[in-house]
This record gives sequence, C-alpha cells and structure tokens, in this order.
Amino acid sequence: MTFNDYLKIFIENDFPLFLQKYLYTDTMRLLRYRSQFCGCDYTKIYSPILPYTRFNHSIIVALINYHFTHDKKSTIASLLHDRKTPCFAHVIDYVLGDYEKQESSEEFKKDPLFQDKELLMMLKEDRVDIEELEDLSRYPILENKSPKLCADRLDGVLHTCAIWLHTNSLKDVKEVYEGLTVLDNKGELELGFKDEKLALKFIQMVLVYAKELQSNRNKFTTQYLCDVIKTLIDRGLITFEDLYTKPESEILSIISTLSSWEKFQNATNVISSDTKPRDSYSVSIDVKKRNVIPLVDINGNPLRINEVNEEARKIYEEIEEYHDKKYGFVRGLKLD
Repeated sequence: MTFNDYLKIFIENDFPLFLQKYLYTDTMRLLRYRSQFCGCDYTKIYSPILPYTRFNHSIIVALINYHFTHDKKSTIASLLHDRKTPCFAHVIDYVLGDYEKQESSEEFKKDPLFQDKELLMMLKEDRVDIEELEDLSRYPILENKSPKLCADRLDGVLHTCAIWLHTNSLKDVKEVYEGLTVLDNKGELELGFKDEKLALKFIQMVLVYAKELQSNRNKFTTQYLCDVIKTLIDRGLITFEDLYTKPESEILSIISTLSSWEKFQNATNVISSDTKPRDSYSVSIDVKKRNVIPLVDINGNPLRINEVNEEARKIYEEIEEYHDKKYGFVRGLKLD
C-alpha cells in the first residue's frame, strides 16, 4: 500500500485545482514533517504500513469535505484545519497537562498563517476571511461535536484501521466511504450512512480506534514522549517554540542522545499490569475517550445507529466499559 492508493479512494474525479497552490505554502509545508500518529511511528511498539503525516491527513479531510459539499471555502478550511499542530501533536497536549480534552497545543500557539504572506494573499484571492478559518463550527461536514461523524473524525478512524493498525483493508475503507451521505438531522447537516449494514462495518472500526486510544500501549508511547520532551526543555536542549517551528526530524536528532531512546525505539511490546513495576518507567494515566456514533438513514429518518440496532448498542457498551490495566511499561526501560 502507498499513500496514493489510499488517496485514490477520496478523489471524486480530479484533485480540486483551487487547492493545488495551497499545498506549497510554508504553513502546509511544515505539516509534511508532522507525524499523524503522535510519534508512535518512531518505535517498534507500532508498525504503520506507511508514513502518514498531518499533511496527508489534511489533504484527505479536504477531499472528503469537497466530495460532500463542493464548497470552495469549507474545502480550503478543511485543508488548513490542522495548521497549528506541533511536533508529536497530542503529546504536546500532555506536556501542557491537557489529557482529557487534548486541545491545548493548538490553542497555545499564535496562528502560523499570520506569518505566511503567500498564504494570506491566496486567501484574499479566494475571498476567505481568517475568521472563517477560526470558527470551524460553520462547516459541520468538516468538524462536528463528538460523537457526531465529520470528515476529520472519519479519516481518523479510517487511517487508524487501514494504515496504523492494519486491521482493515483499502477495500473496507472504500466500501465504508461509498456508504456515506449527508443527512439533515433537525436542520443540522451531518455525515451519516445510507444503511445499517455499512454503518455497522464502520463502527467495528470505531471499536478498534476507541479501544486502541485507551490502551496502555498508546498511553505508554505518548506519555514517554511527553516526558522526553519535558526533559529536553528542562535541560535547555530545545525550546517549546521549537515544537511549532522545526520538523520532527530535528527534535528526534536531539532525543536520540538520551540513553532510553534506543530502548524505546526497539521495544516491541508494552506490558499491562495492575501492579507498578519496580525496575521500569511506567505510565498510569486517564486520557480523552474518543468515540464516533454515526447517523443512519432509516426510511428517510436520520437516527443514531445505537438507537436502532442491537449489535451497535453492544459495541458502544463495550467501548464505554473498556479499561486497560492500571500500569503500562516496557521492561527495563527507565527514563533519563
């Protein structure tokens, strides 16, 4: 599988030409060096099929939005929706103490587009005001409150299963994608499914996605990176500003000087235990629960899948009740 194989699923006919110029701006160029997987692809604990960046994700979200809206402004907003993302993404939310909402890292930094004169000129040419990029609630196909389905959340689930965890094939992704439509839920537009069968296929993927992000494997990986970043800042090896202005590769070259980094890179397994290990760095944290409960068209009525389908209801109960053991650790790994 290549990124182009994944990309083809979301291209309706041709790539929207009005987006092309934005791809080469400084703002978008920096996202090419931001991993979508929050640094989890720098260890053998995970084995993504291919590199997937915030740049890749932004393109896919824009294409999804364009497919369902054919609206120029909301498609541009979709492409730029992650422009404030720092290196290692949600790991930096942890650095800021934001485990539950995981939004602080993007709120912390001044919008980079103010420094991108080329991008500002493009927005002016396309009659897009900066205020229209700040308030994403005006674009419900792009962004919607959890657990509603939207383009951003949709790609999060699909690339998690197909690229990151490889639990599903591109054929599965294509089938799910082609089963989507825009539903009017009491005057509010929302992505949803044409029938229960495809909705169920999707929420099986949501189950994988939601449980993984609550697992000790994921908690350990992201918290280790959080503590490493804190160590580098405390020692004056990097600044907090560097996380927003430098590519991850530069930060990684400094991280690699830490004695625990090689052990982390080569680790293949995170052990879960209800007992805190004595000889290893361990993690025990509560983090944001992620979930998606899509609408499904039932005889012309948009209803939540868990309200009309018993199998779906049980899946969401499983998601709600899932808890890993108290501690996660890699045996013998100690933080510098």
